[in-house]
Amino acid sequence: MSAIIYQSTKFYHAREQYFAVAGEHTLLRLTIGSIGGHQGGAIKTATASDFGAPPIYRDREALINALQVGIQNLAGGEVDLCIDSDGKGRRFAEICLSGTRDQLFEALTLLADEMARYLGQPAEVDHTAGCSDLRDLYDDLCIAEGAPIYLSDGVYLGSDGRLL
Repeated sequence: MSAIIYQSTKFYHAREQYFAVAGEHTLLRLTIGSIGGHQGGAIKTATASDFGAPPIYRDREALINALQVGIQNLAGGEVDLCIDSDGKGRRFAEICLSGTRDQLFEALTLLADEMARYLGQPAEVDHTAGCSDLRDLYDDLCIAEGAPIYLSDGVYLGSDGRLL
């Protein structure tokens, strides 16, 4: 299995962005820019998927662990990850790298492949079957991670994408 890289359309205001899909999930995002005046970018675990893209891997802690393991496997040692939360309180891990666009794409592909092997994708596919579109809607609408969202007429959308 080889990860597939797509250009992201999720953030129109952001710099050049891409996302990596491996197995049935969007696992990583890449933002290309400069680091300290040098060409490079940031690779981070995905917290939300692009419109029409495969859903993100739901277990954020497992995704962060998979990124750590992938980096260790590829780099041959421990590398410090920046762990942070996005504007909606969703945890993610990020690593900044210097290099050309082609080098960053190669790193993104290799990391996504390593992560997919570590995560054992098929088990999660069954867990989220039928809820990915509603889960994506939850990701787009939530203000506080985990809190249900009121839709209409007493119907709420849970953080797992189920209607309550």
